Amino acid sequence: MNLSTLQTFIAVAEKKNLSLAAQEIHITQPAISKQLSVLESHFGTALVERRGRGVNLTPAGEIFYRHAREILDLLHRAEQDIRNISGEIRGRLVVWASTIPGHYILPGLIGAFKKEFPDVQTVLHIGDSKEVIRKLLEESAHVGAVGISPNNKRIEGIKFFSDELVVITPPEHPLTKLDEVAIDVLAKEPLVWRETGSGTRTVVEKYLSQGGLNVDKLNIALELGSTGAIIAAVEAGAGISIVSRWAINNELALNKIATLKIKDIPMDRDLYLVYPRRKNKSPLVEAFLNFTLQIRNT
Repeated sequence: MNLSTLQTFIAVAEKKNLSLAAQEIHITQPAISKQLSVLESHFGTALVERRGRGVNLTPAGEIFYRHAREILDLLHRAEQDIRNISGEIRGRLVVWASTIPGHYILPGLIGAFKKEFPDVQTVLHIGDSKEVIRKLLEESAHVGAVGISPNNKRIEGIKFFSDELVVITPPEHPLTKLDEVAIDVLAKEPLVWRETGSGTRTVVEKYLSQGGLNVDKLNIALELGSTGAIIAAVEAGAGISIVSRWAINNELALNKIATLKIKDIPMDRDLYLVYPRRKNKSPLVEAFLNFTLQIRNT
């Protein structure tokens, strides 16, 4: 068993598709099948189940994936620690982000960072805010980006962008005749809401509670796992919602949705770059943080 075999299995486990895994690691699909057979012969048990074009991990495969991921992460960290001794700005930077910074802010920033530091390979993963913090605590991520201030002594955070949360409705909705909606009117509307664990949901419900609304009595018609899905559901007339203004530029330009504010409740928030609290940050993390803050200030 060698490093490339581990990388192959990890790609299969994460893509859940042999063809997509082959594209990811730039080898042929037959080569992947051969490596999987070698692994299964080594362990004497099946690690994957093929279902049509997709694959699922068996219980044994789940166990091996966790350990393979840990081994590969340790190797990347060892490589990075060695590079840190010389202060080189190169290596692999793993960033986990919640939906808004992950989809709408970081891709452009990471592209600009790559031009400035071409020897850095940046990997961006999207999860909810709780998952981002967990990845930092597990040391599976170097930097995170979330929409809530980290409430953990082992995590440090700095503000890097601001955000405004707005009510969105279909263009023909009766509320579009108003500039603002009263909180008690909002509470009666069918709402399309983010899932528990979302930083956006946490912030929205905090603001509504501060405005005197019992959030347990909200008329939540749908809970969805992404901002994009929420916007699509609102466009289709499933209800109204509250989302980041960062996420709706295209829909506003095409008149697919309308926006309004909640009366007497300004819904602004800060977005945070978060990272493990250490006396000395690695040169790579330091470079990314400094670069991002420079972009923010321009």
